[in-house]
Amino acid sequence: MYQAIDLSFRVRDRIILQNVNLTIRPGEFTAVVGPNGAGKSTLLKSLAYENTNFRGQVIINGTSTSSYTPKSLSRVRAVLPQSTTVPFAFTAEQIVHLGRYTHRSTHIVNRAIVQEVMERTSTFSLKDQAYSTLSGGEKQRVQLARVLAQVWEETVHPRYILLDEPTSSMDIAQQQQMFALAKSVCSRNIGVMAIVHDLNQAVQFADQLYFLRDGKITAAGEAKDVFTKTNIEETFCCRVNVYHDPCNNCPYVITERTDTVPASIHHLKLKTSSL
Repeated sequence: MYQAIDLSFRVRDRIILQNVNLTIRPGEFTAVVGPNGAGKSTLLKSLAYENTNFRGQVIINGTSTSSYTPKSLSRVRAVLPQSTTVPFAFTAEQIVHLGRYTHRSTHIVNRAIVQEVMERTSTFSLKDQAYSTLSGGEKQRVQLARVLAQVWEETVHPRYILLDEPTSSMDIAQQQQMFALAKSVCSRNIGVMAIVHDLNQAVQFADQLYFLRDGKITAAGEAKDVFTKTNIEETFCCRVNVYHDPCNNCPYVITERTDTVPASIHHLKLKTSSL
């Protein structure tokens, strides 16, 4: 398992995370949702051990992240950030091969894994194209292939993938494909955690769902059980209605319409009109 235990993080006097407890199990898809500024990306970076000055513990397969070397850590967890800058003239295939950098497997094994994950992410046809010429959605799928290549090789221990808003550059069809693929790789003894903005996609694909607000977990549990009107409204401070979708056999949410303009927006309009 991949665990955060009483995880807290602050910047000067500002508390970003406060006593967060979270578990990612191999074979399951875990989603984290919450409003902007809730601390979601900070949580992911702390789990990934990119933030190291947190309080509490992050444990992977029974061992603290602080006990892993960078190379050994890269073999058990892979991270897909919101955006990735590539300053070199790499092809899409070369980007994916970077995921195999720390492994000792042969070139034949690496090449086979790269081809397989590129086919799974529908990027194999892009393999010879310059990464810089790809669209935003294509780049994100290539980066997902790189992440998959990093942990694709089956081992005796579970591996984990952390995704930070992985569908931000994708259209609706690509978003569905991304989450369906992330869900499917759980069958390889991989645990997946994703920061998700779309609540309906979160409940459709996630096994476990965590609500985060102001650095605190407000609700957590099996996705369909905690996806309630009360939990959503308390986390997002927004009036909603939750219904049941018989096609997908899961709940879905629709916000209530309001004709009231928030005071901050109204003030901004008045200030703009006076210029």
